[in-house]
Amino acid sequence: MPSDSSIAPARADRAARMAGMLLLATAAVTVVMAAMRVLGDPDQPTLFESLQAIGDNRVIYGVGGAARFVSGVTLLAAGWYLSRTWIIRNRLVAPLVAYLLIASGAITAVSGVCAILIALLPTPEATWVDGVLASDIPTLVEAISYLRWLTGKIGFAAAGIALLIAARSQWRARGTLRTTAPALAVTGVAMQFIWIDSATIVHPIVGAAFFLWLVAVGTMLATGRVERHFIAAYGSPELRGQPAGP
Repeated sequence: MPSDSSIAPARADRAARMAGMLLLATAAVTVVMAAMRVLGDPDQPTLFESLQAIGDNRVIYGVGGAARFVSGVTLLAAGWYLSRTWIIRNRLVAPLVAYLLIASGAITAVSGVCAILIALLPTPEATWVDGVLASDIPTLVEAISYLRWLTGKIGFAAAGIALLIAARSQWRARGTLRTTAPALAVTGVAMQFIWIDSATIVHPIVGAAFFLWLVAVGTMLATGRVERHFIAAYGSPELRGQPAGP
Protein backbone atom coordinates (compact mmCIF):
# COMPACT_ATOMS: atom_id res chain seq x y z
CA MET A 1 0.00 0.00 0.00
CA PRO A 2 1.44 3.44 -0.89
CA SER A 3 2.31 5.82 1.92
CA ASP A 4 0.18 8.87 2.67
CA SER A 5 2.84 11.21 1.32
CA SER A 6 2.98 9.40 -2.02
CA ILE A 7 -0.72 9.87 -2.72
CA ALA A 8 -1.81 13.23 -4.05
CA PRO A 9 -5.01 14.48 -5.67
CA ALA A 10 -4.88 15.22 -9.38
CA ARG A 11 -5.49 18.87 -8.54
CA ALA A 12 -5.57 20.62 -5.21
CA ASP A 13 -8.89 21.40 -3.59
CA ARG A 14 -8.75 25.17 -3.11
CA ALA A 15 -11.70 25.08 -0.72
CA ALA A 16 -9.85 22.66 1.56
CA ARG A 17 -6.77 24.91 1.53
CA MET A 18 -8.87 27.97 2.42
CA ALA A 19 -10.69 26.08 5.18
CA GLY A 20 -7.33 25.10 6.65
CA MET A 21 -5.93 28.62 6.59
CA LEU A 22 -9.09 30.00 8.19
CA LEU A 23 -8.95 27.38 10.95
CA LEU A 24 -5.35 28.45 11.61
CA ALA A 25 -6.50 32.08 11.71
CA THR A 26 -9.22 31.08 14.19
CA ALA A 27 -6.58 29.44 16.38
CA ALA A 28 -4.37 32.54 16.30
CA VAL A 29 -7.19 34.89 17.23
CA THR A 30 -8.35 32.48 19.94
CA VAL A 31 -4.96 32.92 21.65
CA VAL A 32 -5.53 36.68 21.77
CA MET A 33 -9.07 36.17 23.09
CA ALA A 34 -7.91 33.80 25.85
CA ALA A 35 -5.05 36.09 26.86
CA MET A 36 -7.35 39.11 27.12
CA ARG A 37 -9.82 37.12 29.20
CA VAL A 38 -7.12 36.11 31.67
CA LEU A 39 -5.78 39.66 31.91
CA GLY A 40 -9.27 41.17 32.26
CA ASP A 41 -10.30 38.62 34.92
CA PRO A 42 -14.07 39.07 34.35
CA ASP A 43 -15.09 35.72 35.90
CA GLN A 44 -16.24 36.82 39.35
CA PRO A 45 -18.75 35.24 41.77
CA THR A 46 -21.57 37.65 40.86
CA LEU A 47 -22.59 39.57 37.75
CA PHE A 48 -22.10 42.87 39.55
CA GLU A 49 -18.54 41.97 40.53
CA SER A 50 -17.84 40.79 36.98
CA LEU A 51 -19.08 44.08 35.56
CA GLN A 52 -16.92 45.97 38.06
CA ALA A 53 -13.86 43.97 36.93
CA ILE A 54 -14.73 44.66 33.29
CA GLY A 55 -15.07 48.36 34.09
CA ASP A 56 -11.57 48.34 35.57
CA ASN A 57 -10.18 46.60 32.48
CA ARG A 58 -12.47 48.01 29.82
CA VAL A 59 -9.95 48.13 26.96
CA ILE A 60 -8.63 44.63 27.62
CA TYR A 61 -12.13 43.15 27.76
CA GLY A 62 -13.13 45.06 24.62
CA VAL A 63 -10.11 43.73 22.72
CA GLY A 64 -11.01 40.24 23.90
CA GLY A 65 -14.56 40.73 22.65
CA ALA A 66 -13.27 41.90 19.27
CA ALA A 67 -11.01 38.84 19.09
CA ARG A 68 -14.00 36.63 19.94
CA PHE A 69 -15.99 38.26 17.13
CA VAL A 70 -13.16 37.76 14.60
CA SER A 71 -12.67 34.14 15.68
CA GLY A 72 -16.36 33.54 15.11
CA VAL A 73 -16.22 35.05 11.62
CA THR A 74 -13.12 33.05 10.63
CA LEU A 75 -14.64 29.82 12.00
CA LEU A 76 -17.86 30.50 10.09
CA ALA A 77 -15.88 31.08 6.88
CA ALA A 78 -13.81 27.94 7.51
CA GLY A 79 -17.01 25.92 7.88
CA TRP A 80 -18.39 27.36 4.64
CA TYR A 81 -15.25 26.48 2.69
CA LEU A 82 -15.19 23.04 4.31
CA SER A 83 -18.75 22.46 3.09
CA ARG A 84 -17.47 23.04 -0.46
CA THR A 85 -14.73 20.40 -0.33
CA TRP A 86 -14.99 16.99 -1.96
CA ILE A 87 -13.77 15.53 1.35
CA ILE A 88 -17.19 15.84 2.96
CA ARG A 89 -19.53 16.91 0.15
CA ASN A 90 -21.99 14.25 -0.99
CA ARG A 91 -21.47 12.23 2.19
CA LEU A 92 -24.28 11.26 4.53
CA VAL A 93 -23.17 12.69 7.91
CA ALA A 94 -19.87 14.50 7.35
CA PRO A 95 -21.45 17.75 6.03
CA LEU A 96 -22.85 18.28 9.53
CA VAL A 97 -19.30 19.08 10.64
CA ALA A 98 -19.20 22.08 8.32
CA TYR A 99 -22.71 23.22 9.19
CA LEU A 100 -22.03 23.00 12.93
CA LEU A 101 -18.81 24.99 12.52
CA ILE A 102 -20.76 27.62 10.59
CA ALA A 103 -23.37 27.78 13.36
CA SER A 104 -20.69 27.84 16.05
CA GLY A 105 -18.88 30.66 14.29
CA ALA A 106 -22.02 32.75 13.84
CA ILE A 107 -23.07 32.31 17.48
CA THR A 108 -19.54 33.03 18.72
CA ALA A 109 -19.48 36.23 16.66
CA VAL A 110 -22.69 37.33 18.39
CA SER A 111 -21.04 36.59 21.74
CA GLY A 112 -18.12 38.78 20.70
CA VAL A 113 -20.42 41.68 19.79
CA CYS A 114 -22.09 41.37 23.19
CA ALA A 115 -18.70 41.50 24.91
CA ILE A 116 -17.80 44.66 23.00
CA LEU A 117 -21.10 46.27 24.01
CA ILE A 118 -20.54 45.36 27.66
CA ALA A 119 -17.11 46.99 27.51
CA LEU A 120 -18.65 50.18 26.07
CA LEU A 121 -21.62 50.47 28.45
CA PRO A 122 -21.27 52.33 31.79
CA THR A 123 -20.25 50.28 34.82
CA PRO A 124 -23.16 49.81 37.29
CA GLU A 125 -22.82 51.84 40.46
CA ALA A 126 -22.63 50.21 43.89
CA THR A 127 -25.11 51.41 46.51
CA TRP A 128 -25.56 50.73 50.23
CA VAL A 129 -28.96 49.86 51.67
CA ASP A 130 -29.16 49.64 55.47
CA GLY A 131 -25.45 48.99 55.64
CA VAL A 132 -25.61 46.21 53.03
CA LEU A 133 -23.90 46.53 49.65
CA ALA A 134 -26.47 46.47 46.86
CA SER A 135 -26.22 46.98 43.14
CA ASP A 136 -28.48 48.35 40.47
CA ILE A 137 -27.66 46.65 37.19
CA PRO A 138 -29.56 48.20 34.24
CA THR A 139 -31.86 45.76 32.48
CA LEU A 140 -30.06 46.29 29.17
CA VAL A 141 -26.66 45.48 30.65
CA GLU A 142 -28.03 42.40 32.39
CA ALA A 143 -29.71 41.18 29.20
CA ILE A 144 -26.57 41.66 27.08
CA SER A 145 -24.45 39.94 29.75
CA TYR A 146 -26.78 36.95 29.79
CA LEU A 147 -26.79 36.80 25.97
CA ARG A 148 -22.99 36.87 25.91
CA TRP A 149 -22.89 34.04 28.47
CA LEU A 150 -25.45 31.94 26.60
CA THR A 151 -24.06 32.44 23.09
CA GLY A 152 -20.55 31.72 24.32
CA LYS A 153 -21.63 28.37 25.72
CA ILE A 154 -23.80 27.43 22.71
CA GLY A 155 -21.04 28.31 20.27
CA PHE A 156 -18.46 26.22 22.13
CA ALA A 157 -20.86 23.28 22.56
CA ALA A 158 -21.77 23.33 18.85
CA ALA A 159 -18.07 23.15 17.95
CA GLY A 160 -17.76 20.17 20.32
CA ILE A 161 -20.55 18.32 18.51
CA ALA A 162 -18.79 19.08 15.23
CA LEU A 163 -15.65 17.42 16.61
CA LEU A 164 -17.64 14.33 17.62
CA ILE A 165 -18.95 13.93 14.07
CA ALA A 166 -15.50 14.68 12.63
CA ALA A 167 -14.07 11.90 14.81
CA ARG A 168 -16.43 9.44 13.10
CA SER A 169 -15.22 10.53 9.66
CA GLN A 170 -11.57 10.47 10.73
CA TRP A 171 -11.93 6.93 12.10
CA ARG A 172 -13.13 5.78 8.68
CA ALA A 173 -10.09 7.36 7.03
CA ARG A 174 -6.49 6.24 7.47
CA GLY A 175 -3.16 7.39 8.83
CA THR A 176 -2.95 10.23 11.34
CA LEU A 177 -6.64 11.03 11.03
CA ARG A 178 -7.67 7.60 12.28
CA THR A 179 -5.02 7.60 15.01
CA THR A 180 -6.26 10.88 16.47
CA ALA A 181 -9.99 10.13 16.11
CA PRO A 182 -10.48 8.72 19.67
CA ALA A 183 -8.83 11.77 21.26
CA LEU A 184 -10.98 14.00 19.08
CA ALA A 185 -14.14 12.22 20.24
CA VAL A 186 -13.12 12.63 23.88
CA THR A 187 -12.49 16.34 23.30
CA GLY A 188 -15.90 16.75 21.67
CA VAL A 189 -17.61 15.15 24.66
CA ALA A 190 -15.54 17.16 27.15
CA MET A 191 -16.51 20.39 25.38
CA GLN A 192 -20.11 19.77 26.49
CA PHE A 193 -18.91 20.27 30.08
CA ILE A 194 -19.14 23.99 29.33
CA TRP A 195 -22.70 23.74 30.66
CA ILE A 196 -21.52 22.42 34.05
CA ASP A 197 -20.39 25.27 36.29
CA SER A 198 -18.71 22.92 38.75
CA ALA A 199 -16.45 21.68 35.93
CA THR A 200 -14.73 25.03 35.47
CA ILE A 201 -11.39 23.47 36.40
CA VAL A 202 -11.40 21.42 33.18
CA HIS A 203 -12.57 24.23 30.89
CA PRO A 204 -9.06 25.60 30.21
CA ILE A 205 -7.80 22.09 29.44
CA VAL A 206 -10.67 21.44 27.03
CA GLY A 207 -10.17 24.87 25.45
CA ALA A 208 -6.50 24.04 24.90
CA ALA A 209 -7.47 20.73 23.29
CA PHE A 210 -9.85 22.53 20.92
CA PHE A 211 -7.06 25.00 20.06
CA LEU A 212 -4.72 22.11 19.24
CA TRP A 213 -7.39 20.61 16.98
CA LEU A 214 -7.73 23.92 15.12
CA VAL A 215 -3.96 24.04 14.60
CA ALA A 216 -3.59 20.36 13.65
CA VAL A 217 -6.52 20.07 11.26
CA GLY A 218 -5.96 23.57 9.90
CA THR A 219 -2.37 22.65 9.03
CA MET A 220 -3.36 19.31 7.52
CA LEU A 221 -6.06 20.91 5.37
CA ALA A 222 -3.85 23.80 4.28
CA THR A 223 -1.05 21.43 3.23
CA GLY A 224 -3.31 18.89 1.51
CA ARG A 225 -2.58 16.11 3.97
CA VAL A 226 -6.26 15.53 4.78
CA GLU A 227 -6.95 15.01 1.08
CA ARG A 228 -4.19 12.42 0.86
CA HIS A 229 -5.61 10.50 3.82
CA PHE A 230 -9.10 10.47 2.31
CA ILE A 231 -7.80 9.47 -1.12
CA ALA A 232 -5.99 6.55 0.53
CA ALA A 233 -9.29 5.48 2.11
CA TYR A 234 -11.81 6.30 -0.62
CA GLY A 235 -9.88 6.90 -3.84
CA SER A 236 -9.34 10.00 -5.95
CA PRO A 237 -12.37 12.28 -6.41
CA GLU A 238 -11.68 12.43 -10.16
CA LEU A 239 -11.75 8.65 -10.42
CA ARG A 240 -15.04 8.62 -8.52
CA GLY A 241 -16.54 11.19 -10.86
CA GLN A 242 -16.50 14.04 -8.32
CA PRO A 243 -14.86 17.44 -8.82
CA ALA A 244 -11.80 18.15 -6.67
CA GLY A 245 -12.97 21.65 -5.84
CA PRO A 246 -16.08 23.81 -5.81
